[in-house]
Amino acid sequence: MLEHGDLWTLHRRRATWLLLALAVAAYANTLGNGFAYDDNWFIVENPVVTEGRLGEAWTQPSWPQAPQGMGNFRPLVLTSFALEWQLWDGRPVGFHAVNVALHGVVTLLVFLLLSFLLTPPAAWGGAAWFAVHPVHTEAVANVMGRAELYAAAAYLAALLVYLRWRPETGWAPGGRLLVLVFLFLVALSAKEIALTLPLVLVLVEGLSPRKGAGIAALRTTLRREALTFVALGGALAIFVLLRADVLGVVSGRPFTPGMTDFTPWERRLTSLLVWPEVVRLLLVPADLSVDYGPAVLLPARTWAPDVVLGGLLFLAGVVSVPLLARRAPVLALGVAWFLCVFLPVSNLIWPLDVLLAERTLYLPSVGAALALGAMVDLARREWPVRGRRAGAAALALAVTLLMVRTVVRNPTWADTYTVVNTLAHEHPESWVALRARAAGLQRVGALADAADVYDVALRLVPDHYGLLIEAARLRARIGQPEEAERLLLRAVRVLPDHPGAWIELAEQRLRRGEGRGAHAAA
Repeated sequence: MLEHGDLWTLHRRRATWLLLALAVAAYANTLGNGFAYDDNWFIVENPVVTEGRLGEAWTQPSWPQAPQGMGNFRPLVLTSFALEWQLWDGRPVGFHAVNVALHGVVTLLVFLLLSFLLTPPAAWGGAAWFAVHPVHTEAVANVMGRAELYAAAAYLAALLVYLRWRPETGWAPGGRLLVLVFLFLVALSAKEIALTLPLVLVLVEGLSPRKGAGIAALRTTLRREALTFVALGGALAIFVLLRADVLGVVSGRPFTPGMTDFTPWERRLTSLLVWPEVVRLLLVPADLSVDYGPAVLLPARTWAPDVVLGGLLFLAGVVSVPLLARRAPVLALGVAWFLCVFLPVSNLIWPLDVLLAERTLYLPSVGAALALGAMVDLARREWPVRGRRAGAAALALAVTLLMVRTVVRNPTWADTYTVVNTLAHEHPESWVALRARAAGLQRVGALADAADVYDVALRLVPDHYGLLIEAARLRARIGQPEEAERLLLRAVRVLPDHPGAWIELAEQRLRRGEGRGAHAAA
């Protein structure tokens, strides 16, 4: 006969395989997708990838021809793409297969983490929610989402090494420390969001129910792990210095469309209106968007109602952590995880180049999965057997609905045309949709209408460099050189050190016979 432990081992294996099957099945139809949207810019048209220049992946910005101080530094992702380009002979199916496999691995790591903190049913429920959630579609179905997947995999692996492989379990302290530092650097070289790992380790130490209670116990643990945190801090410093050397600046120059002239205070106000949208995406992800820039979300300069709501939600999250810490520590940990990991990509601390992107919720949503699992455990303790069955049925229904939404959403990322066409259908108010519409009108010869659409888009994002140049080219084409020059000079003021607008200005002046002015611009 099977003992109780053997029986759980058998069930755990089945549960693990079922989780992996759920994660893969939810995104299996992405294998038919091609390269879409940013994939073309970062992969197909990037000689670092297509020509296998592996050394340049670690010495140049990951953004091809990025302006000084802009772009990003994702050397691990570029290296992977360069190797895969040769392996798959440039075919997108191989890239997508890697994404799906990585999501399956991350799901299993989430399950292992939740199993360390929750009962098996609660851990499985939280991991299943993570496996099929449609807010992860952008990270998995779009090849460029690879940065989120690599960062999450290494981040969670480091956390599990820290929690499970203590020196008292037989692991040599030096070996454990080397593995932790290595995984931390891997996560950082995939995406900068991994810099939150040391803080999350502190949160886990303070809020894990298996660590004892009280500040005194936390202090004892942190003293014991002091060398670990010093080593992680040193690894972070090395990465920051390497990144600064490549980009030319420490933090990078933000370029959020429609917000380049915002003061730091106005940026922080705008960042608050993101929080209600994030809560909606996690709880009711019926309406998804490829882009959340103007006018899907409109930047705010004052305390508008949605800004106030966002501020209240953020404040409620912060206040709930100490209130829940004693009675429901794992629930408090889930909330704290989400707040800690999402903050760097929320524009609240420092500005980014997007207001909100669904892919940035991939690693933060592990905290939401943890909170969901904690609530399942609370319900199991409080409810009678019949209530538990009802709760299990409700969770199963939610996972099923989320999976259906994911499967339906995945083809959105089939190619660039589908991405933009879907955005135009779902959010025609978006400046990205307007830009695509203007390009389409030009293709059919409706140049005057295209110019009007460009004007509407530029009212939403008056500082978008590429949009200004496109609109200027159209104005020159329809015989409005003065307006074209005005738009190009606006682009120059946005990025005075970038050559694109200067080159266009010189060419337009040359075509008008203004040799001296063309020479000056050149």
